[in-house]
Amino acid sequence: MVFSRDYLVHYYEADAMRYLTLPSLVQYFEDIAILHSGDRGMDLEFFKVNHCGWMLLKWDIQVERLPLFGEMVGVSTEVHAMKSFLADRVFRMTAGDGSLLATARSNWLLVDTDRRRPMRIPANQYGQFGLAPGAEAEFVAIDEVPPLGPEGEALPDDAGSARALQSGELLRSTVRTYNSDIDTNGHVNNVRYIDWALDALPEDFLPRHVPTGIRVQYRKELSAGSEAEMVSAVSPMHTVSRHWLRGASEEYCGMEIRWKER
Repeated sequence: MVFSRDYLVHYYEADAMRYLTLPSLVQYFEDIAILHSGDRGMDLEFFKVNHCGWMLLKWDIQVERLPLFGEMVGVSTEVHAMKSFLADRVFRMTAGDGSLLATARSNWLLVDTDRRRPMRIPANQYGQFGLAPGAEAEFVAIDEVPPLGPEGEALPDDAGSARALQSGELLRSTVRTYNSDIDTNGHVNNVRYIDWALDALPEDFLPRHVPTGIRVQYRKELSAGSEAEMVSAVSPMHTVSRHWLRGASEEYCGMEIRWKER
């Protein structure tokens, strides 16, 4: 059951080169997921009254081309599968001429927002999203993003090989969370993590590179008034960057972004 709508790329969603930013692309996907749920009878008020909510676990996004300011794009989504506490949702973005701009897969967890624990998906929700019995077998789990080990994580280069990171190659910055970062699930919205990762890149990186894909894994919630460290590294050929948001003893998020030159 596909749900779709059109989006205009606004000025405040574009970068200095007038292209839609990666965080804005993710916001389009997040927005249409919420609208789709509301169309099926489960809007934000429903989740508030029933003390539950869908929390994002993983993104896997492929970018063919980022649209420009002023372009009208079509965005569609459908729930591909559900099982137990989890949902597998897919997305597409197309240009006005029908050409493909981006695709995405996401894994979500239904959570009791009072107890902050997983909640089994009610049986009726399968039918509300057009899923037939046995759809559990169709669930696709997105690959893990490796955590940052004590000696650093291996980072692939453009030839597909890998090498160990040296401590001096890790970029470190401190992030702080504020009330403006919090969404309706009572935690820092998933897009803010991507903002922080992009901000951690060298100043001359974004003007010279465009993303071709991103994988994100959210491991632990962040609330307002928190402080964490963003640890980042860029591969030698500048085709991959990896980012880890960490606390004193835990990792909140891991991310891998793939790049090409503009």
